[in-house]
Amino acid sequence: MMVETLTGHNRSNGISYIELLEGDKVRAPEVFFEESPMEPGLTSVDVSRYWTKEEHDREVEMLWKRVWQMACHKDDIKAVGDTHVYDIAGLSFLIVRVSEDEIKAFPNSCMHRGRAICDSHKKEQKALR
Repeated sequence: MMVETLTGHNRSNGISYIELLEGDKVRAPEVFFEESPMEPGLTSVDVSRYWTKEEHDREVEMLWKRVWQMACHKDDIKAVGDTHVYDIAGLSFLIVRVSEDEIKAFPNSCMHRGRAICDSHKKEQKALR
């Protein structure tokens, strides 16, 4: 099954991206001025892009593992020793407030056995076990 989406014409009424770049005091690198290789008009997209396991796995590898994630808010781990477990796309991370002004993230797995270090959020832990 295919769906059609309009490209090239669906933009806001404000200034264009190029106009914005040209208005900057310091010229942006030339790569930012390159035009899209997609032709304006209707583009057919196979809907399997949105629901197949292969596409999901590809997005996890090519996108989700490479972009910033908001794992939690600093208020979720207010005190030293507080932990927060962040799970996404089969990956698990342990977010820990290690000092009053420092937060660190670690893979949530024991290096020895590969088991999860924490399975839920904890408050004021003295040690991770």
